Amino acid sequence: MREQDLKNFADSTLGYFSQLTGKPAQLGVPYVKKTEDHLFSDFTGIIGISGNHRGGMYVTATRKFLEELLQFTGFVGAPTEDALRDMAGELANTIAGNASKSFGKGYDISVPIILQGAPDKLVIKVEPPCYVLPVEWQQHKFHIVIGISP
Repeated sequence: MREQDLKNFADSTLGYFSQLTGKPAQLGVPYVKKTEDHLFSDFTGIIGISGNHRGGMYVTATRKFLEELLQFTGFVGAPTEDALRDMAGELANTIAGNASKSFGKGYDISVPIILQGAPDKLVIKVEPPCYVLPVEWQQHKFHIVIGISP
């Protein structure tokens, strides 16, 4: 994965929050994920990437973060489990989709798979090296993990 590819995921993320909420997100310093890093939170949206590039990415976030983000989508009422799962999937799908400008044709993304809870032993195989983009929005922290081979 090239530096520009990682930058496009970062730009996609920042653009998403500016456009949806009008409140900017801040990126932390990206780093290479170690095998032992356990980066799962309350909800995780996973996107597979195929075509000319192979791998995947996932976004993992807390319930509180998704509850607050959901308010900007026009959702009314108390957040349901289904609404929170949908929000996690929408976030992952939008970030992966908007990052496609880096990859051009032959960059195909899957329908999001959503995990609820922070499993102790789940391993998601994405192409090494995997990069972690730590992000903060409205005092909520979440992670984007990306691994794509050319």
